[in-house]
Amino acid sequence: MPDDKIVKAEDHIPALKEKRRKKTNRRLITYLSIFFILILLVVYFQSPLSHVRNITVEGSQLVEDKKIIDTSMIQTGTSMWQLEISEAESHIAELDEIKEVSVDRNLPSTVEIHVTEHERIAYVEDGDRYVPVLQNGTVLNAISTGSLSADAPVLKNFNDSSKLEAFTNELSKLGDGILNRISEVHYLPENEEENELFLYMNDGIEVVTYVNDFAENMGSYPAISREINPDTPGVLHMKMSAYFESWEEEEVEERLPAEVEQAQ
Repeated sequence: MPDDKIVKAEDHIPALKEKRRKKTNRRLITYLSIFFILILLVVYFQSPLSHVRNITVEGSQLVEDKKIIDTSMIQTGTSMWQLEISEAESHIAELDEIKEVSVDRNLPSTVEIHVTEHERIAYVEDGDRYVPVLQNGTVLNAISTGSLSADAPVLKNFNDSSKLEAFTNELSKLGDGILNRISEVHYLPENEEENELFLYMNDGIEVVTYVNDFAENMGSYPAISREINPDTPGVLHMKMSAYFESWEEEEVEERLPAEVEQAQ
């Protein structure tokens, strides 16, 4: 065999040593990395760095952020890893205005509270104030006229709490497409027909209907209202059978229920 094809053992030794050295270095680097990571974790858990420093609230409009934070019983300075997340969520969920809630850790030191509130479906007129009513039937504290927004209809003459509860339950069944069209709802307890309602719609149409089956009776309003000229004097009856009753302009005041005239 020619000498140039013979590989001597001593020629392999430097390469083997270098390969072994690199492998040892990689293993050492891995061990050192793990060691320092563990050290950092220990320092983090034992230091104020792992304590709650910020608490944020997202999605709240009806409830003040401070009230939500206080209700959660989460306090700054508490260890991020000693938080009772499910317990905090349960406390917040007990608030009447809250529909859904989630509490999340956002490392290194922030707690995020996300809430979804029940929607306002109406305002009940109470003198010069208005009482917001939520979709779950909860009646909130009264607000001033200046705080009133146009996101829900105003309910007038609902002095009977049982009728108010029954009607708000019907309102909660309506989709936004109909609810947002209603401007005012007048309850007419003195009328011959019990549970009668008189509605002013945002499109200019006036409607007569009942508390009972209100949501079902109003279900066809979008389609029917398209066929009516809002400038035509008259009233749309949304009962078992919907029909439009027109009258001459001089008869308008005579046709309006007394309760509605007084409220105007």
